[in-house]
Amino acid sequence: MASVQQTAAETLTMLEERLRRLEFLVEGDLSHPTEELESKPSSRNAVSTRLHNLERGLESLINRSNSIYDILLLHQQVPDLFHASAVNSVPTTLAPASLAQLILAHEQLLKSTSAGLQTIHDIGSIPDSTAFVQLVATQPQLAKVEAKQAEQVREFAALRARSAQLVEQWYESGVLKMGGRWADWEEKLRDCEILVRRQEASRKREESDA
Repeated sequence: MASVQQTAAETLTMLEERLRRLEFLVEGDLSHPTEELESKPSSRNAVSTRLHNLERGLESLINRSNSIYDILLLHQQVPDLFHASAVNSVPTTLAPASLAQLILAHEQLLKSTSAGLQTIHDIGSIPDSTAFVQLVATQPQLAKVEAKQAEQVREFAALRARSAQLVEQWYESGVLKMGGRWADWEEKLRDCEILVRRQEASRKREESDA
């Protein structure tokens, strides 16, 4: 009797584990975990209660997932699809020529399926998520760095604007105004030169008259 109860308990444990894995595959998390009964092995209602909890968990999963509902409906309508045939079994209702034609018709499908299975085999197991967890943990630091970078970009833009303003002021005051001063100085120098030439011409006339 004890071995029967132990076998039933182990079977229920495997079923509960399968249900949890199915919930994870369908929903991606365990936000609706299967209820587990924490009772002593000597309890008479332990097996029945855990089986009841399994039924409730499966019904809850069916209500939450349309895919599971469709699969169960398909299993109810066409149960033969969910029973794999033996490897060496050959349909005896078809003639050899029909079997050969069926095999040739599905040759490309067989090749693509074989290539897909080989790709899955080459990929191997799921990579360790430790590096991804560490990368996610650095998200606050990355956010601070991005904020600092944005602040530096604003400061650089302000410095470029101030530099452009200083260059404009230097050009206006140092180049344009200085060019105007040079033009004034050249005009005054030309006037002085004309005055000096007139005075020299007047002095030469006075000397010649004397």
